[in-house]
Amino acid sequence: MKFLGKTPSSKILQEELTYKQGQTGNNRRIKELLLEEQKNFCAYTEKYLQGLDSSEVEHFDSSIKYSDDYYNYYAVTRAANQYKKDEDYSGSSFFETLFFHDTEDLSTRIKYIKEEGVYEEVDESDQEAIDFIDFLGFNHPVLFEQRRRHIKRLKRNFKDAGYDDNDCLQYFRDYNEDLNFITAIESELRLDLSEFYL
Repeated sequence: MKFLGKTPSSKILQEELTYKQGQTGNNRRIKELLLEEQKNFCAYTEKYLQGLDSSEVEHFDSSIKYSDDYYNYYAVTRAANQYKKDEDYSGSSFFETLFFHDTEDLSTRIKYIKEEGVYEEVDESDQEAIDFIDFLGFNHPVLFEQRRRHIKRLKRNFKDAGYDDNDCLQYFRDYNEDLNFITAIESELRLDLSEFYL
């Protein structure tokens, strides 16, 4: 959830880039800039993307693909792009409000529930937030299980190693690839990992 925000200072806007059918170099540049902006994280899953990982430019509202711009682009894993529920949520209000572009607004409406390992709406009457969570598959069963296992492994390894908070931070500096599910890690391990996403 940390990589859905958009900024008017994006290099994609500065370079006036738009995604174009059949223009591989142009589209590759957009993906590179998105990954740089997203600190190498998939915007939907929060998996840390490494050099050989399969990622692509995702058009959040697929109905406007090729007539869209930066505000509709995200770098995501191929799997996250495929399980997004476009047909089920066509015309949903979040396509208009774009509340998720504002990271603060997003964090006041959707939260990670440590005890359950899932994302939920802050206000149970917030249908837009409920739909958004389902649309992007934040709690997709495979993703949920991967997240649960990753957090469990980190907790066990850090406990066995006798790590304090500083040791954990140094570990992540040395092994960025283990920052998968960074929002969950912050919550579950009670760490401030902002140096990796701000």
